[in-house]
Amino acid sequence: MPRLRHLIALLLVMVGLTMSAEELITISGIVTDRQTRQPLPHVSVVAVRVGTVTNDQGRFTLKVSPETTSLTFSLIGYLSQRVDITRDRQLSVELQPSVVTMDELVVRSLSPWKIVSQAISRFPFNYSQRETSYYGFYREVMQKRRQYISISEAVVELYKTVYNKKTDFDAVAIRRGRRMMNIKSADTLAVKLQGGPTLPILADVVKNIELLFYPDDLTAFDYSLEGIQKLDDRMHYVIQMTPRERQRPYALFYATLYIDQHSLAISRADLSLDLRNRALATNAMLVYKPAGLRFTPLELTMNIYYRTEDGITYLNYVRNEIRFKCDWSRRLFASPFTVVSEFVVTNILQDAQSIRGRDSFRRHDNLYDNVDLFSEPDFWGPDNIIEPTESLNRAIDRLRRSVERTISN
Repeated sequence: MPRLRHLIALLLVMVGLTMSAEELITISGIVTDRQTRQPLPHVSVVAVRVGTVTNDQGRFTLKVSPETTSLTFSLIGYLSQRVDITRDRQLSVELQPSVVTMDELVVRSLSPWKIVSQAISRFPFNYSQRETSYYGFYREVMQKRRQYISISEAVVELYKTVYNKKTDFDAVAIRRGRRMMNIKSADTLAVKLQGGPTLPILADVVKNIELLFYPDDLTAFDYSLEGIQKLDDRMHYVIQMTPRERQRPYALFYATLYIDQHSLAISRADLSLDLRNRALATNAMLVYKPAGLRFTPLELTMNIYYRTEDGITYLNYVRNEIRFKCDWSRRLFASPFTVVSEFVVTNILQDAQSIRGRDSFRRHDNLYDNVDLFSEPDFWGPDNIIEPTESLNRAIDRLRRSVERTISN
């Protein structure tokens, strides 16, 4: 009898999920700059607790409940815009650049170091003090020169403890994923880089303070106020953190912070790894490589976006780009590679439950080994994703045909 009750309950849940998927409506469109008409990438597109970002061509697709009446579009340096969707499900949105001027004397009177210190002291108040589950979409793309050689995507569940605790118990679980690879370049994937699906744990500078705000490192930077920008119709300080020449036993980051003038919440952080010491930069980028494989770091950047709802600031979007040269020592020339990883929060749930250890994606795991090959076109179902660019769609088609030919032979 207990088994029967369990089966009935499971069937009811599955029916409920199917009904929810069928009831969702899909809103698509493009976001451009009103003045230049150019598409805007990485624009936050949000309904209540549901959202995505635009791709590099400014395009987005978002699945929402029929009760949703509007979407909010926001990007640093632009006026936020709320758009009615009751009739039109194909949107063309133009964002107006926000021009902010600031008196030079006022700029000089502000201490950027004091602003950053106060922002750090506000971490326990500005960010969630409840255990929170985030559902999101993760994509990881590797290119050799301009050729796509690996594409992996997944729907992930991210569990975060309260923001005044370390990340030791934060975890990621892969709920659904797919992959595609150029078989001829398989040996390249022997390199394991920092990040992967645990990127939103690593890159959350507010919670993972060791990345940027470790107390012993704060005196190793010079601080400058670069100006004022507007996000979500709120004024933000723009502060640059520049590592000094004095070396640490690990590489630091150049950082640009966007700090809310009123709440002192960090709404965005742009990071770029200091490459002046190549050995330290390699240690920051590389988890593992086979013996005999040469690795030369060229660039590591992270863009971390947050969004505020009901006075609480949540992680929203992370983009990580790593460029390096890598090849076997028996070859004369090293080949350039680029790995771009993106994670966007598509839903936030306050009643969080921790992820069991056996379900947790370990930080040294490889996503490629934990998901299936690309298959049906409606793979994502009701889940929200980052809309692929045209070039990525073409790359997926080419890789799929390549794999099919390899299997048939």
